[in-house]
Amino acid sequence: PVASFQNTKFVLAECSAEVEAIQQFVDHALTLHNSGELSVPDAARAKLFATDTAGRVIDKCLQLHGGYGYITEFPIARLYADTRVSRIYGGTNEVMKTIIAKDLGL
Repeated sequence: PVASFQNTKFVLAECSAEVEAIQQFVDHALTLHNSGELSVPDAARAKLFATDTAGRVIDKCLQLHGGYGYITEFPIARLYADTRVSRIYGGTNEVMKTIIAKDLGL
C-alpha cells in the first residue's frame, strides 16, 4: 500500500503535526474569545496561521493523491477548494497581515 512508503509516512507525520498546531492555536483563541479577552490582532494571527497552514497541509495531501486529487468525485478536490477560499473570506490573509503589522507598531 502507498501508506507503507517512507515518503508518504513522513508527509503524513508532517501534516499531523501541522494540524495539531492549528488545533492548539485555534483552541487557545476560542478560550480567549469565550473569556472576552481575544484581541483583534490575536484573532488575525489565529486566522492567518490556521488558513496558511491548512493550505500547506491540503496541498501535501493533494500531492499524495496525484491526478485523482483534482477529480471532483474525490473529497480531496473539494477540501482543496474549500481550504483555498478560507484565505479569502472572513478577511483576506493580506488584511490579517496588515492588522498584525499594526499591532507590532509597523
